[in-house]
Amino acid sequence: MIKYLRNSEIDRSKWDACIENAVNATIYAYSWYLDSACPGWDALVEDDYAFIMPLPQRKKSGFSYIFPPSLVQQLGIFSPYEITATKVEKFIQAIPAKFKYAEINLNHGNPVDTLKIKIQPHTNLEVELNRPYFELAASYSDNLRRNLKKIPENLFTIKKIDDIQNLIGLFKNNQAKNIASLPKDFYPVLEKIAHASKIRKQMQLWQVYHESELCAGVLFIFGCHKAVFLFSASNDKGKEHNAMHFLIDHFIKENSGKNLTLDFEGSDNVSLARFYRSFGAAEKNYFGITLSRLPEFAINSIKTVLKIKNKLL
Repeated sequence: MIKYLRNSEIDRSKWDACIENAVNATIYAYSWYLDSACPGWDALVEDDYAFIMPLPQRKKSGFSYIFPPSLVQQLGIFSPYEITATKVEKFIQAIPAKFKYAEINLNHGNPVDTLKIKIQPHTNLEVELNRPYFELAASYSDNLRRNLKKIPENLFTIKKIDDIQNLIGLFKNNQAKNIASLPKDFYPVLEKIAHASKIRKQMQLWQVYHESELCAGVLFIFGCHKAVFLFSASNDKGKEHNAMHFLIDHFIKENSGKNLTLDFEGSDNVSLARFYRSFGAAEKNYFGITLSRLPEFAINSIKTVLKIKNKLL
């Protein structure tokens, strides 16, 4: 029987044990990550945490709704056991009636019967690093190899630090200017995740410098045998001299041969997807679903009021 649990009723030890052993484990689903990204999240639980589903929830304008939190690419159902399309459907049906609207990004391990559930496919790209570097580099695109050769020797220096504020500043002064709107909680959530993962020694912050100037950087979060490319930024000099190419190549080189996957977190953006594919990344896609218990005419207005879009995909 699937039970609905409010946040205070969730046994976090059993929850995290399920994620730890899940066939489709992901860092986003650990209780500490959810606590950072969407405080007050609720859950659906079956058979004493054999199957679990987080429900990031909020209430606005009198409506309770489920939303895709900032910096959480995919959630859905998790379990150490096989997850079927029927199981996914049952969990979706078990979402309490008080939630009048829901946007949920399921995970790669959640099959869906598309005849019963309307889906929105999303692109994710990953590189398995469990091979020697020369084999991984052989999968690079010709254009990427040319760009790496263009980088003058000793032009850049890579530093690993644990303070994310410089990288946030780089993002605000560059990429953020081209984004129409970020979720209001984006930076606070990012800082909470960075802090929580730092305490657990599950983060690495790689930054590329030209002399004393920060040109590019990436926050990697580690868990479930993956390094998640969670947040990145670069300036004009970094773009001109391919600093991000340089950084990712060095990350792959340093971690080659390990039981680790570099998870680029997307992207549905065509140009970003092309860039990630240039490192030999393969698709490992997932589905987004929408659930509405509202009259058809009200859906658009409610979506506008709630402003529930995952703007970073």
